[in-house]
Amino acid sequence: MNATHRTAPDYAAQLMTHLKPTDHSIPASLERVTAWLAAEQPSAGSAPAASALRLLTALLRLESTDRADTLKSSFAATIEAGAVPSTPTYDAFVAALHELLGRANYREISGAELQEAFDSEALSSVKIQVDMTAFAALHIFARGKERRAETVRSLFGLRKRRVEFDVLERVFVFSSLAQSDGALNLKLFGNIPVPDMEMLLPNCKVKMRRIDQAVVFLPATISVVLAASKVLLSLTAIWSAIQFYTGLSKDEPIVSGGWGLVAAGSFTLLGITMGAYTKYQKRRLEYANAHSRTLYFQTLDSESGAFLRVLDEAFEEEAKEAVLAYAFLVAHGPSTEQALDERVERWLHTKIGAPVDFEVDDALAKLARLGVATRTGDVWTAMPAETATERLRAQWVGTADR
Repeated sequence: MNATHRTAPDYAAQLMTHLKPTDHSIPASLERVTAWLAAEQPSAGSAPAASALRLLTALLRLESTDRADTLKSSFAATIEAGAVPSTPTYDAFVAALHELLGRANYREISGAELQEAFDSEALSSVKIQVDMTAFAALHIFARGKERRAETVRSLFGLRKRRVEFDVLERVFVFSSLAQSDGALNLKLFGNIPVPDMEMLLPNCKVKMRRIDQAVVFLPATISVVLAASKVLLSLTAIWSAIQFYTGLSKDEPIVSGGWGLVAAGSFTLLGITMGAYTKYQKRRLEYANAHSRTLYFQTLDSESGAFLRVLDEAFEEEAKEAVLAYAFLVAHGPSTEQALDERVERWLHTKIGAPVDFEVDDALAKLARLGVATRTGDVWTAMPAETATERLRAQWVGTADR
């Protein structure tokens, strides 16, 4: 699951790619998957197999802890060095972050997908403007996707229409602005509608929609024109009077209202202008509040907390993959990679009620690395539960003694 490093200069090139890698996440907790296996796979639910699965999970958790320490040190070194893109410390942290997100079954959103999201009609009434050229680096990763539908109201609630859209279970944003003195922005969000992706970026600006601008300024413009016409007529009459009394004109003027009408009209103009400005500021504040509420309720973590949370998610995903692969090999005997993949996916579909793309190659690679599964030709065989337990326990003791 290697992801490529993307910075602002090659963003245009990324817009040309339309690859959408498969999402391999398993939408069920490790605890629930283990309980399902114990209840429905007798061989996997036996005492020796359960012991092997617990040790397997514990070793993967220990690896995750070591990885957390490494990432925290890399992040601190990157910040201390100024977080300058294309430097050794920066590139090392970005590479480690990409690997971590891959382990957690996130995939990087391509430039084409991001542009498609920006071009789609937002679900909220908030209009967002983003300057993509301001980024020194931008990486957006997502995991889990669900199709939803909502009724969207427009024209002051008079028009209703049903809109279907995708919601991403997790979105991880890693960005660096060119004018931010090397500051990094790491954010983790939950349940983000794809059409509202712009509001996740750190340099987004809230803008008023054209219809809102019309609601604010059109009535004010009409009122200003009417008031200005009265003031103009009064000023014309007063100017005629000045010309008559100074001898510049022989035509006797007819002044109705005079300076009082001019003053009243001027105050009317001022009141209309201030009212329109106040209404404009109020509408802008409503937009800003809507944006802030969205970010408040959908932000899960920030900075180092964001990748530490992903670390926990990565452990869960890797443990679920390894546990499922080992349990099914124990329960059903030796199997080819493809047959195991299909068997696990069918089982997960019946349990979850939705298709899941099980990452069988990663799962088997973990079992082989930990020494509890072997491959002969195209066939994989799990080590018996009692033997696997002894081997995993020996690894655990050896790791603890280091």
